[in-house]
Amino acid sequence: MSIMAGSRPMGAKADSIVFMILSAGISLGMLPFSLLRVLQEDWPIAILNVSAMLSTFALFLLVLVTRKTHHARTGLAVVTFGVLLGTVYLKGASNVLWVYPALTTAFYLLTPLIAACASLVCLVLVVLFIYSTVDFVFLMTFVVSAGATFLFLYSFSSRMREQAFFLTDLATTDPLTGVGNRRQLEERLVESVRRMLRAPEQTSSLIIFDIDHFKRINDQFGHGVGDQVLKMFADFMTKRIRKSDSFYRLGGEEFVLLLENTGLFEAASLARDITKEVSMADWGEIDIAITVSAGVAHFEAAESSYDWLDRADKALYRAKENGRNQCVVCNNEPAAFA
Repeated sequence: MSIMAGSRPMGAKADSIVFMILSAGISLGMLPFSLLRVLQEDWPIAILNVSAMLSTFALFLLVLVTRKTHHARTGLAVVTFGVLLGTVYLKGASNVLWVYPALTTAFYLLTPLIAACASLVCLVLVVLFIYSTVDFVFLMTFVVSAGATFLFLYSFSSRMREQAFFLTDLATTDPLTGVGNRRQLEERLVESVRRMLRAPEQTSSLIIFDIDHFKRINDQFGHGVGDQVLKMFADFMTKRIRKSDSFYRLGGEEFVLLLENTGLFEAASLARDITKEVSMADWGEIDIAITVSAGVAHFEAAESSYDWLDRADKALYRAKENGRNQCVVCNNEPAAFA
């Protein structure tokens, strides 16, 4: 449950597809009830059902056009609880069975905590609506069954959410260093490029770092020491960068630093500072001289994330060709920065 509630557990595309299926199904499911109430001239319920059906269909269209579900999820949960409360208030205890699908829908659409708060308020109102019209046994049966359903949904939703986050972290985190892996980098780059295409006045920069002579370290001191070097460099970088920056292991001994809203000059200056700091750092128990090479590129209009990363990689290659332990800016940039 609540897998839809948040962007991390599911991809945006899958999230929007599932929501559209759900909202379309609810809209179609309410259609016969709406027609029946109109034919029966039960106008209060007819107005409620038709309004809910149109609102749900409007949310379907919203997601169809925007492919964004954050506000639509909240809207559908509000419609669901609104129809439930309105129906029970107007038609009485004979309609309390709709509580169970309403609770399930809420825990599917919302985060566990928000769904729990909304569900508790809804259940209290339902009890207030029906308590004077039903006997004690019916009321207690409903309270116990609805309460048990609520507790199960909350527990299951919380567990599934934690599991989804765990699997997402597992799929997007480098297990050795604890920083983001290549998959997470690619997703972040696509998001960054989309943002800058929407707002051309903004720019961001990439720095690719490569630990110099890493194969020699592995050959001379063993892979265990090589792994320690990778972890220490990742720890050094996560402490060195800003909270707005993001750091990833591209593969092997290569790492990528993404600097949002950062121009070329600032990025190049940071890369030079980091290469100097790494060469002078005290790595504790590992008595090895560690240096890094760096390639810098800022985003150019209309290029893809792969092109952007490739230009930074070519700059890194030049830094290694030029003797390592230095920073080079990609060929497309002004010579003053190279």
